[in-house]
Amino acid sequence: MRAAILTAALLLAGTAPVHAADARELSKAIDARLAAAHKATGAKPAPRAEPHELLRRIYLDVLGRIPTPEEATAFLNDPSADKHHKLIDSLLAHPELPVYWRGVFNQWLNGTLEEKRPGEAEFLDYLEQRLRDNAGWDAVARELLDPNAADPVSAQAAYFLTSRLAGGDRAAQLDSITVAVSSSLFGVQMQCAKCHDHPTVGDWKQENYYGLAAFFAGTYTEKGKTNLPALAERAPGEVKFTGRNTGERTARLLFLDGKVIDAKAGRRRALVGAGVTADGPYFKRAMANRMWRQFTGVGLVEPVDQIHDGNPATHPELLNDLATDFAQHGFDLRRLMGGILHSEAYLRSSRYTGPGPRPADSTYTVAALKPLSPPQLALALAQATGHTETLRAKYEREKAKLKLETVTFGAVRKQFEKEREHAALLARFKQEGEAFRASAAHALYLTYNPAVRAMLSPNGLVGKLAKQPEEGEVARVLYLTALSRPPSTEEAAAVAKHLAAPGVAREELCRDAVWALISGSEFRFNH
Repeated sequence: MRAAILTAALLLAGTAPVHAADARELSKAIDARLAAAHKATGAKPAPRAEPHELLRRIYLDVLGRIPTPEEATAFLNDPSADKHHKLIDSLLAHPELPVYWRGVFNQWLNGTLEEKRPGEAEFLDYLEQRLRDNAGWDAVARELLDPNAADPVSAQAAYFLTSRLAGGDRAAQLDSITVAVSSSLFGVQMQCAKCHDHPTVGDWKQENYYGLAAFFAGTYTEKGKTNLPALAERAPGEVKFTGRNTGERTARLLFLDGKVIDAKAGRRRALVGAGVTADGPYFKRAMANRMWRQFTGVGLVEPVDQIHDGNPATHPELLNDLATDFAQHGFDLRRLMGGILHSEAYLRSSRYTGPGPRPADSTYTVAALKPLSPPQLALALAQATGHTETLRAKYEREKAKLKLETVTFGAVRKQFEKEREHAALLARFKQEGEAFRASAAHALYLTYNPAVRAMLSPNGLVGKLAKQPEEGEVARVLYLTALSRPPSTEEAAAVAKHLAAPGVAREELCRDAVWALISGSEFRFNH
């Protein structure tokens, strides 16, 4: 019966799994590579994570949110040994996946933009639609570089380049485009080769930087059909640069692999032909490495946009396997996701019990502890406090004004992203650089900020718990809602003792209990 309930819940979540069986073959290849590496070094991999840990991990990584209490209960009560595999396949086909991943891809592509530009909302819609279509990453990249203005969906992709053509002089615009394209699409940082040959990477010469910039020499913006900036291309002038020992030179159309391209017009299309291919190493390796890092917490190459011979992968054969499989299967993003998610490398516990010191995350012997990203944390806070249900009721009342046919959870999270409280949470928990740094300011923010305190109102989980007379049920609902697991015996006893404090209103005691869980490390990390 319980298994039937889980099956029904998963079927309601979305459509049939995408390439589920094929993805398992990629998972086996991943595990074989890492098993060989562990054998060679004598490393002992951690066992598989506990079911409740996998439940929360998979939801956060695939949908960017924590499971609802109902989803958690259905999963935890299912006796099936392969229930985590079924969950992965179901969530890969879940309608919320494009809603979450549009933000992930936007961060990958446009995270370096200093401010929002006209067309961002439409660009997010574009990413969501292409992810919903399960369009190949190569097809998406073609539209990013050379969008079809006649196609209403493809035209929205122009934001990737038009946002870099707003403001600044022409040299600054070309620099912004060159850096964005090389980094996000090809996994290469070219800035250090702008003024001279790269000081530490022999492959990157000054002519490589300007050779890539030359593909955009004729690109400019004009008003599109929707009054948003659109891309156009005129007969380009020459891109010139001055070398330290060579004087002024005219840049050739030169791709990263050293191939000189002959194209008088349609230079961006020529770049697509030269770079967005299955046989070239840069395009396929860049996404394979980014996706691997997204799920495991550490890239096979770090940083992810510095893939070059001087910075080899920790497991080069594995990176090659992932990239080759990705290209051979039509740059299918869901297949790549599924291959990593179904692997034992992804499913390992984050607990290390020895012997010896904890291995480096880059060995993939133990799962890495990953701090929740700001968007994940903002939504998790809203869910764990019951604020999303308050928002759902609000949006239901405003459905006509918001032009919503139905108020699904996906619609709620998209509207929540437009709220000022969401922006405030993102700003507060934004991380500078790659390292996670929890601070006293974070804890104080969760304690005193008006937006967070509003989430801890009687309208949400706090009120629900305060009305529950049974302390054991309070503990069960609290832990299941916030941490996706039942409380231990000791935790349930601690909750009961807390609720028995004399002279304090039950509502206040419940508020403190919810706050304690959402402020703790178990909540802040994906483990």
